[in-house]
Amino acid sequence: MFDPTDGRYRFNNMKSSNTYRRYKQVDKSINLDTLKPVTKEIPAHGSYGALLFTVEWKTKRNQILTRDGKCIICSSTENLQIHHRQYHFIVRENKFKLPWDYEDYLLITLCEVCHRRGHSKYKVPTINI
Repeated sequence: MFDPTDGRYRFNNMKSSNTYRRYKQVDKSINLDTLKPVTKEIPAHGSYGALLFTVEWKTKRNQILTRDGKCIICSSTENLQIHHRQYHFIVRENKFKLPWDYEDYLLITLCEVCHRRGHSKYKVPTINI
């Protein structure tokens, strides 16, 4: 039976003075509460999409496609894409790591259908480094 006092069904208290974070902090030496808010606009997917046409990304993409050769979920060889298993945010530089700078084990090959399905079910974790 549904119990609204059960912790699994409680909403986060967003009015609290504590900072709510949806990501894991790896480097504990950085006090995130003392960082100043970003005042400049951070580019969104528009510029991220442009990065996918660079020589660096195409080289990294081809390495991962050669390594896996097929979708690691359904074994399809059609419409293959590269998926980042996690994103890294560089706190000191206030930016994300470039797509081709990730270790190979953090990149996997998925077909377009499995990639879309995965992103609709799960959020890719963002790790502060």
